Amino acid sequence: MKAVLLGTGSPPPNPQRRGPSTLLSLGAERFLVDAGSGVGVQLVQAGVRPYDWPRVFITHHHSDHVIDLGHLLITRWIVGQNAPLEIWGPAGTRRQVDLLLEYMHWDIEVRRHHMMDRKPPAVTVTEIEEGRLMEAGGVTVSAFVVEHDPVRPAFGYHFEGGGRRIVISGDTRPCENLIRWSQGVDVLIHECCEMAKTSWVPGCGWPTLEEKIRDLASYHTQPDDLGRVAESARARKLAVTHLMPGSEPRALEHAARRHFAGPLVVGSDLLEV
Repeated sequence: MKAVLLGTGSPPPNPQRRGPSTLLSLGAERFLVDAGSGVGVQLVQAGVRPYDWPRVFITHHHSDHVIDLGHLLITRWIVGQNAPLEIWGPAGTRRQVDLLLEYMHWDIEVRRHHMMDRKPPAVTVTEIEEGRLMEAGGVTVSAFVVEHDPVRPAFGYHFEGGGRRIVISGDTRPCENLIRWSQGVDVLIHECCEMAKTSWVPGCGWPTLEEKIRDLASYHTQPDDLGRVAESARARKLAVTHLMPGSEPRALEHAARRHFAGPLVVGSDLLEV
């Protein structure tokens, strides 16, 4: 089983990084975690044509993790795929998909006008809770709750197959439940949304830059905690993702190395880990 970091960015636009998304595969079986901005292009770059775009697992409903879900849904149908798109995610996923289909209804019907005997795109939605979700192609997929308050529920995912275990943290502050689910994993793909690199303008919702940093840092993992989490989980390898545009990979690696001595990569788009 392998993982490809399709998108390693965060909400602020960054020409070097697409939105959060990760592709896992074992042989021909594929799983996509999150659907950040540009995920369709990244899938094609990774060698997966739109007809074969896989089932999707959503960690939580923040916009940067789901913004291109509609693109995945409609594009695979446009190219001729009639099999339902599987979408797994937290409570609220079904309503989100219903609203997407409603939003795209006009476009779908206009396109069907040029077709013969073609049904609208089909979607199957599974709203998840913590625990084992499914087994497909020799891969077992489980979900676990992480701490991303006030977003509830928010999940990470555990994949096991081909003699390998991989965890994707989703968005979370340092979290004991994640550490439990990540014990001894081959790869821990963990977010580091470094809020010290955020910007501030009057009227943005916080009275000062310092208060914005303090607030947003309270539900993300900051550089100084990365290594502590990986070391506590006894992860064999740490891969860092969900980077802010101003974050510097060498500085992030240096911060994580204070507590974690194992193999470590600061992710870049399309990197296999």
